[in-house]
Amino acid sequence: MGHKLRELRKVFLWSILIAFVGLAFMNCRNTREVTFEELRNPDEVGIDTLLGLFVNKYREYITSHSDTTLFPRCYDNDSAIMVPPGDWTSGFFPGILWNLYDFSGDDLFLYAAQSWTNTLKEECHNTSTHDVGFVINSSFGQAFRITRDESYREVLDTAAQSLASRYDDNLKCIKSLDENEYYKYPVLIDNMVNLEILYKAWQWNEDPRYYRIANDHALNTMEMHFRPDFSAFQVVDFDPGTSLPRYKGSFQGYSDSSAWARGQSWGLYGFVLAFRETRDRIFLDQSLRIATYILEHENFPEDGIPYWDFNAPDIPAAPRDATSAVILASALIELSSYEEVKQPEKYLDVAENIIYSLLTRDYIAGEHEYENFVLKHGVGSIPGDSEVNVALIYGDYYLLEALMKYKNLKIDDKN
Repeated sequence: MGHKLRELRKVFLWSILIAFVGLAFMNCRNTREVTFEELRNPDEVGIDTLLGLFVNKYREYITSHSDTTLFPRCYDNDSAIMVPPGDWTSGFFPGILWNLYDFSGDDLFLYAAQSWTNTLKEECHNTSTHDVGFVINSSFGQAFRITRDESYREVLDTAAQSLASRYDDNLKCIKSLDENEYYKYPVLIDNMVNLEILYKAWQWNEDPRYYRIANDHALNTMEMHFRPDFSAFQVVDFDPGTSLPRYKGSFQGYSDSSAWARGQSWGLYGFVLAFRETRDRIFLDQSLRIATYILEHENFPEDGIPYWDFNAPDIPAAPRDATSAVILASALIELSSYEEVKQPEKYLDVAENIIYSLLTRDYIAGEHEYENFVLKHGVGSIPGDSEVNVALIYGDYYLLEALMKYKNLKIDDKN
């Protein structure tokens, strides 16, 4: 009973807080309605306008939703689909709020980010999935980056321990999902993105164990997940007894031999961050090879918005995946910023093309559409007939990240 009363009091206090703070900020910047004509403006005007749209839509959402135990995952069939803290996507919503606070300075986003982030705290103990990285790094990771509050770092440290517990010293990699009727020791390409909390834990604690686990996993992924043309399998399933792969393929792509678009973006993003954290040239070289595969593929569209699978049989009628596009754009912007990269402008040019290709009604939800969601036409799983041509919360997260990386890069260029 005491727990329920505390929860009710928390919801009540949060409702009062957002009401007062919302009134206080009604007249702050970016509250006017955003038009699509402004989005199509050249250079950085369209970027700023899109950031303003993010501010407006997410402010409206948090001032009308007080239940911090639920997290928007997608907008499908004319409604927002909500999920509990244990869902792999739950950390992206508070991560967006932290980034919007960082951009706008609006305390409404700060208070909301703190509340939704704190709800996820117990997930740092989750040892049943590699997704502890997505959940905790996208929320507590952003919180610590912005505030430097040590309590957030402690949660990240615990999450790193949880992720490291899934490492097998014989296989030299981290198990993504627990054994089930289909897999014995499955390792997904998106696990590369979760290595960030291990690299951070290594740096913060000067503990070489985290560095070894993260590097082992990255090197294993280079060897086992990539074909000779540097396209990636989505999943490699190992036999724990022999340490050899028993299956390589995809459950979200068109076929086991195809290149699932989001998997290629996850792979590039993961090796770019591995280079960022270690400065090991082997990871940069892998990033460049993956980028070359993607950008020079015969089915990579002129506008930079990938088809859901590079080998989908119905191209050019196949659905596009805007979520794959923004993950790719974020990785390319960062890749272009490293002095070790030759011809960095070719990667930045593609990222710019992706961003400006998205600035249309086809891909961006209007001020009063799709609730808080901004980016449309994401693809979850076409083989599973799940979340096809919908707005996905991680699409918004990586779009916002790409916009802020791009904006900061332009600011650095001017200085």
